[in-house]
Amino acid sequence: MRNLMTAALVLLTAAVLTAMASLGGAPEGEVPKTDENIKVQVTDRSGMKVELTRFSMDGKVFLEGKRGAGVMSVYFHDLREVGFGPASGDTVPAELQLKSGLRLQLGIRTGAVFYGDTGVGAYQISAPDVNRIHIH
Repeated sequence: MRNLMTAALVLLTAAVLTAMASLGGAPEGEVPKTDENIKVQVTDRSGMKVELTRFSMDGKVFLEGKRGAGVMSVYFHDLREVGFGPASGDTVPAELQLKSGLRLQLGIRTGAVFYGDTGVGAYQISAPDVNRIHIH
């Protein structure tokens, strides 16, 4: 009986210590480090607008998506704005407006995640939840 009580006490102590370990340390979700500080305003599907710095797509400073049978990458610093349609299958249609005036369509992976710094914390949003990105 004593061995059973000792084993239960050890398991309980281990559980409490494991739970306490998750209380400290770095906050969940950090903004990936990039070579360029991209500044944007992201509007989500609910209409909420968020100003971000250090913006990236999956930690990269370019937007990547399917264009026909190929994959295309366009640097954020070359873009003025990106509008997103509703997700369809495994892609989200995106209309890109470049600073040059050119317009392109890409299919962005639904699993793509955009990251940025709000000034008070890290921000992340999945591609299907984005309505518009305006690049400053």
